Amino acid sequence: MPDYLFLMESRLPLAQWQVVSQVQKAAEALGMNLYLVGGAVRDLIGGFPIEDLDFVVEGKALKLVRELGRQQAPRTQGVGGEVRVAWRNEALQAAELEFPSGDVVSVAMVRAAGDSGPLRSQAIPATILDDLRRRDFSINAIGISLNPQSRGLLLDPTNGVADLEKKQIRTLHPYSFVNDPIRMFRAVRFRTRLTFTFEAKTAAQFQNARESKVQEKIPGEVLAQEFRQIARETGPAEILKALEKEKLLTVLSPRLQGPRVDWQGMARASKAGQGLAVAGLRVRSFPLFLYLLTSKLPPRDQSQVAERLRLKQADRQTLRRLAENARRLAKELGGKAAGTPTKLYQLLSAAPPELLLLVLAEYPQAIIQTRIRNYLRKYLPLRLKLPEKELHELGVAPESPRFRKILDLYFYALLEGKVRTKTEQAKFLKKLVQTGK
Repeated sequence: MPDYLFLMESRLPLAQWQVVSQVQKAAEALGMNLYLVGGAVRDLIGGFPIEDLDFVVEGKALKLVRELGRQQAPRTQGVGGEVRVAWRNEALQAAELEFPSGDVVSVAMVRAAGDSGPLRSQAIPATILDDLRRRDFSINAIGISLNPQSRGLLLDPTNGVADLEKKQIRTLHPYSFVNDPIRMFRAVRFRTRLTFTFEAKTAAQFQNARESKVQEKIPGEVLAQEFRQIARETGPAEILKALEKEKLLTVLSPRLQGPRVDWQGMARASKAGQGLAVAGLRVRSFPLFLYLLTSKLPPRDQSQVAERLRLKQADRQTLRRLAENARRLAKELGGKAAGTPTKLYQLLSAAPPELLLLVLAEYPQAIIQTRIRNYLRKYLPLRLKLPEKELHELGVAPESPRFRKILDLYFYALLEGKVRTKTEQAKFLKKLVQTGK
């Protein structure tokens, strides 16, 4: 029998393992039963990269969310701070949290099958086994207990582990797609990402639901949430191509097919995103994703897509400003505003990562590409090697304004090549401390 606690500790990155520990301790302090469920467990057992963490609790989930919001996230590789609540729903007792490490966590109350349709408006309390049985596919209906008395216990009431071994996607109910059409999009997303196949009955159910056009009944908010998930995928373009092949992209706009989708632009953006990720900048911008998806549509159709998804005004404004902001940044990158290493670093460190990605994808000029690459491959790694320990030993309090100012001056001197050898660097650091900078 596998040791699932050991599997979690060995396979989860340090930051995610610390998140699990933090949520677990908060739930235990509140006396709440907590379970890791869904995609995280599927990917853990299946050996896939683990993206987001999904938790459910028996009881009011937002009570746990409020407790986590009051806490400071543990420091990992110099990163720490508050847990941000990105989305919450009182009626459903569900929320999405963003940790300073970049990890996205969902917390929800265990729910019964009666509230699982597209028009769900409130949560019906249930047991953990009821919650797992109401889910979309067997491979997502697996849980691991994080409770003191049963920690590490695997819960698999629908035999999802067997389907993982068969590499197949199987619905749990005959009318699964009809009752909740967004599952059609989720099925295609999982099939593409995991390179699985549909179980025979599931394939027939999918085809029948698509021919009945039940996907057109998906509420905008639900559709937007699914596309936010696609935007977080490592390979969103491949998933979009699979959706287009299944004639599902047209749910957003009848024109969104064939040459009206900028596949080459999305491929360039995907490559640029990989480069940013290597440098430690992870881009998960939904507005950027929508911009790339709809960039070839006429403005009127772009507005209709935003309306179909019931986008909030803030998202619409960000979407409208992306192209203009990218154009401005590209112009600055090609001119004197980025003419020195220090100016270049200051310019790009102030720019959101999604803007860097868009400029990399849409502005192929050599000077722009070279300067961004220098920032990612040289300046950011150099910034991580600043002598914080040495500065502390010289008597400057860490995290104080003076501490940060001295490190900035030291860093800019390195960028400009003013201090090259170890001896020069040590002397320069002492000089900054002694002159009271």
